Amino acid sequence: MPTTAAMMTRANFANLLTPIHKKIFFDSYNEVPSVYKKIFKTEKMDAKTQTYPHLGALGLWAQNTEGSKFNHDKFDQGPVASFEAKRFDKAYELTWELVQDDLYNVMKGLGKGGSARGLGRGLRATEETETAGVLANGFSNVGYDGKALFAADHPLINSSSTCSNLITGALTDTTLKNAMTLMRQQKDEAGIVIQASAKRLIVAPEQEFTAKAIVNSILQSGTNNNDVNTIPNLEVVVWDFLTGPAWFIQDPTFDNLLFLRREEPIFDSERIQDQMDYRMFGYTRFDVGYCDWRGLVGATGTRESINVGSDTENTGNTDTTGDTGNTDTTGDTSNTENP
Repeated sequence: MPTTAAMMTRANFANLLTPIHKKIFFDSYNEVPSVYKKIFKTEKMDAKTQTYPHLGALGLWAQNTEGSKFNHDKFDQGPVASFEAKRFDKAYELTWELVQDDLYNVMKGLGKGGSARGLGRGLRATEETETAGVLANGFSNVGYDGKALFAADHPLINSSSTCSNLITGALTDTTLKNAMTLMRQQKDEAGIVIQASAKRLIVAPEQEFTAKAIVNSILQSGTNNNDVNTIPNLEVVVWDFLTGPAWFIQDPTFDNLLFLRREEPIFDSERIQDQMDYRMFGYTRFDVGYCDWRGLVGATGTRESINVGSDTENTGNTDTTGDTGNTDTTGDTSNTENP
C-alpha cells in the first residue's frame, strides 16, 4: 500500500526537521577523524570533577643477610591533578516562514544564523583546539606539581632530585635525538628510571616535511655524510590545530594527556517561548589536560626568518625567542589541587 509523507504544520515541523538536522550534525562532526584521539587517552567522567592523586614510589631493593628483618620503605602522598567538566554548546533558530519558503535550504540542514553542518564542524574544531592547547600552553601553565607541563625541574615526591622533560632548539636530527635521550632518562617519584621511550613525534603543519625527512630518511638527515639514519620509525602526527615551531615527542604507553567526557554530544530542538519558531542546539561537557608529565618531552623550537632588503644581501636569521603561542588559550589546563 502506498504511503504518504506527513504534511508539515506549525505543530509538527520541528519533529519532522530535527532528525534531518541531527543526522547532518553528526555526519559533519564525524566527517574527519579527530587527531586528538591519537594523542589523548579518552575516558568517561563519572562525576562533575575527577581527580588523579599522585603517590610517591618505593626505591631500589636493598641487599640483606640471612635471618635479618626485611628492609622497609615508604612512599608519601603527593599533589593531585584535578579535572572539572566544562559545558560547551551552540544553537541556531528555525522560523516557520524560513521553513515554508525554504530560502536557506532548511531541508539541507540550514537555519537562521547557523546550520547543523556548521554546528558539527564547530564542535570537532572546539575539541581539537582545547586539546591542542594543552601542548601549546604547556611551556607556561602551572600544573599539579607547581611546574609547567614541560619543565626542567619537576620535583619528585620521594627523591631530592628533579627531572626534566623540556628541551630547546629547532627540530633537527640532533635535537630530536637529544629529546629522545632525555625521555629515556625520566624517573619515577623515587628517582628510578621508568624506561620511557618515544613512539610519536607531534608537530604543527609548518614542521611536517622537516619531521618526515628526519624520521623517514634512509641516511642521516641534514648532513652530507653517509651515516645511516639511526632514529627509529617514529609515528609523525601533524596536527592542524598547532602552529609555530614547538614540537613534542610522546610515549603513549604512559597515561599523561587526558580527554575526559562527562556528557556525550547531543543535538535536539526546543520551541521558542511566545513564538512559533524553534531553536536547534548542540550540547556537551568535557575537560582536557594531563595527569602526568612522564612519557612527554616538549621543545620550544625556533622560528627561522628571512630579512629582505633592496640594498642588502638576504641572510637567514634565526629567532631564538622560542615562540610557543600555538593555539587558542581558552583551554584551562592548570588542573591543580593541593591535598
